[in-house]
Amino acid sequence: MSNQKDKNNLVIEPGLKIPVIDLSLAESGKYLSEPETINDSLLELLGEEHDLSSLVIVKLDKNRGKQLQFEDPAKAAKVYLNQLDKVEFGDNIKRGVIFSSGKSVYFGNKELIDNIRHQFFKTQPDHCCRYGSLLVSSCLEGAAIFDTSKDDSPIRLKVVDSQSDDPNERKEAADFFTGDCHGKISPQLAREVGAKNKRPFQFRMAWMTGWSKEKSHSTPGISFLAKGTFLPNQTLTEDRGYDIVLDRSSIKGIAKDKLNETVPCGDYQLPKLALGNRANAELQKYDNSWQFSIWFSKKAIASELVAGFLY
Repeated sequence: MSNQKDKNNLVIEPGLKIPVIDLSLAESGKYLSEPETINDSLLELLGEEHDLSSLVIVKLDKNRGKQLQFEDPAKAAKVYLNQLDKVEFGDNIKRGVIFSSGKSVYFGNKELIDNIRHQFFKTQPDHCCRYGSLLVSSCLEGAAIFDTSKDDSPIRLKVVDSQSDDPNERKEAADFFTGDCHGKISPQLAREVGAKNKRPFQFRMAWMTGWSKEKSHSTPGISFLAKGTFLPNQTLTEDRGYDIVLDRSSIKGIAKDKLNETVPCGDYQLPKLALGNRANAELQKYDNSWQFSIWFSKKAIASELVAGFLY
């Protein structure tokens, strides 16, 4: 993201800047002198529509309750978590937990809780702690909100499920060569977020029901976050009438037993979508011992090391 300028022609540094309270500095916490800057994240993109001014990051003190972890693990965990009850924000804004990422807990007002936590983690509220990091992952290769409402050319989304109990749904997923948290994307859309031709990339994605304004469009009935890898492939996307083929295993924050009800496999048209590219796959030289090689054929090793991509 390039630097922007305000009305006085002063350079505005890019990124989302959030005040930080460190609980290791005082029992009720103490603000750090500098805010934390998060660049090219889904949260920053969502900030274009939602007021994020009440956001505060609270960094937990990892030593709270540590002396009890062997003697009484349950009590140690309680002491560790109870430190959040003592946070003093120093203003009159009533805040609650929105999500957490690592040892950083993101607090905000009721509006943000309703617009983020209650949206993305509606069926699994506790997963705001497990998958909250998806909102603040830096997508340094490129991140954007695709708003197609003006030209009426919605993002054409195909949802499949390679892990479905329904054999017909698994067969359809196999037809698109999707897998666990792996899908396909049109090369044209992939280039918009800095992807390289014929190279998979780590993605972060967000859909919100509030973006569904046209009744003529078929959209998912629940907001969700998604992560995994996309491979740009024109044959499996554009040539078949799709922009994205998403394997349902990529969707996070929705209980698995609710997926059939909330995001059925099928075709959707999204008037708006937030998408980020966290990293492109890169070929790397790998040195290994002969003991490793003897267990696999040359074909298997070449296939796994060249095509494989961790996310």
